[in-house]
Amino acid sequence: MLIQLANGKCIELSVELYLRLSDQDLKELESLNWGEEINDPFAISVLKYGPSKRNESYHEDDEDDEVEPDLNDISDEEKLSDSDFIDIDNIEV
Repeated sequence: MLIQLANGKCIELSVELYLRLSDQDLKELESLNWGEEINDPFAISVLKYGPSKRNESYHEDDEDDEVEPDLNDISDEEKLSDSDFIDIDNIEV
């Protein structure tokens, strides 16, 4: 997505990155004169270029289509002991 900073310059960010940025981060990008001037309001627009082309062969090759269980179907003990979500550095003893 394109974001126009207060200085008039535009930067391209993913939605996830934009949601992680604070107002202070955006002000720092503006003070560094980051970005470029875009005079075309339809730059990288779906209206001008159409929808993106998906690589269908990539999605057809997925043979390990794992179905994730619903969170309600997982026991509380399994949720608490899941090693993927334990932050070892911040465990209080």
